[in-house]
Amino acid sequence: MELMKTAIVLGAGWAGLSCGVELAEKGFQVTILEQSKRLGGRASSFKDEKTGDTLDNGQHLFMGCYTATIAFLKKIGSLPLLKFQKDLEVNFANKNAEVFTMKCRSLPAPLHLASGILGLKTLSFKEKLSMVKVYRALQHPNGNSPVGKTVEQWLTSLGQSERTRTNFWDLITIATLNEHSAVAEAEPLAVVLKEAFFSTIEKSQIAISTVGLSELCGPKSEEYLKARGGIIQTNTLVTKIAMESAAVKEIVLRDGIALKADLYISALPFYTLKNILDAAQLDGPFFSPIKNLTSSPIFSITLWFDQPITDKEFVGLLDTETQWVFNKNKIYSEISQRNDGSIACVISGAQKFLETSNEDLLKLCLNELSQCFPDSRDAKLKNWIIQREKNATLSPKVGFSKFRLPQKTPFSNFFLCGDWTDTGLPATIESAVLSGVRAASAATR
Repeated sequence: MELMKTAIVLGAGWAGLSCGVELAEKGFQVTILEQSKRLGGRASSFKDEKTGDTLDNGQHLFMGCYTATIAFLKKIGSLPLLKFQKDLEVNFANKNAEVFTMKCRSLPAPLHLASGILGLKTLSFKEKLSMVKVYRALQHPNGNSPVGKTVEQWLTSLGQSERTRTNFWDLITIATLNEHSAVAEAEPLAVVLKEAFFSTIEKSQIAISTVGLSELCGPKSEEYLKARGGIIQTNTLVTKIAMESAAVKEIVLRDGIALKADLYISALPFYTLKNILDAAQLDGPFFSPIKNLTSSPIFSITLWFDQPITDKEFVGLLDTETQWVFNKNKIYSEISQRNDGSIACVISGAQKFLETSNEDLLKLCLNELSQCFPDSRDAKLKNWIIQREKNATLSPKVGFSKFRLPQKTPFSNFFLCGDWTDTGLPATIESAVLSGVRAASAATR
């Protein structure tokens, strides 16, 4: 009887789980090692002890263009936990408590987006018409290539006014790239716009998880692996990847135990991978580029009010530090019947607030909510919690792409995955899942 080949995956985030599931499907006995208690990595969730509610460590939206993620969730049986919009619809609010809606009609792309933009009252007709230049540049870049330019530089060169950028493009940029338009490279945004909004109407559909992110990806992945002889070990810290000649010899855990397998796949963030590589490897020609990568933080401020402050599922805020507000009562099935106000506020690209106290962040957030949502002025704040994900995503600064590593390494049995690897996408859940699928494919090719 032929023994199953074995694989060890380092990290049980979305990349590690998708990679492990793919390897298990290909007949490998998979062991996934995760240093924390929960699954999902930097897109995970946990139970808040004080309220009993499930909290994500950063609210995420999914889209119909997340083909690898949708396929992964379908494979493990979690896809029904995502709720898709029928047609693309996004609400915006400003500090004058005005709410604006971009509701797209069921038309072929990009006409559906045009119909939504034409009905958006935050922009003049001239500003809306100028957006055609962005569409044309994506179809035929010519002298308007986004490569090597910041988002701000690229959009300005395409005639996008400051108000157009503030009231539309900047919110898309911060939501998809987790970085501000003055810093983020335009090429990843161009990829998102072309794939998500100008491709097909199905790909532009927004979806949101009705459960916590860990519940969305974790239990079903664990069941899938277990049914095929695999296992996920949490609270397991890898401290060293021991390499010998042109292959990985073993991986070493915190307690000194060494584990061996036929294949090894790192699904660790680049800043963690740096800590467990030998110095000689980290300084070598293949791995050394990751020393040039940096992270961008996301802060999540969850607030519990005694009454609802909005009837919308999620709202983009205009000209505020808080960029997005999510109405958890409208999103999470477990609290959908409660008549209170559970709100998650998101500040992406939050570098400027790294030294700001939680109390000052709370004041900032409450002040902006009171301006944008009048009902919050009469609501009583019952509880609050702030989560700081300092290394939330890879920062897509100009030139960052050349430092992203491929799935295949110079070591015959060692492969890489993670949202930061060279997937051609921004560092999103989709990039993470796609990298896991590609790593499994490269490892078993």
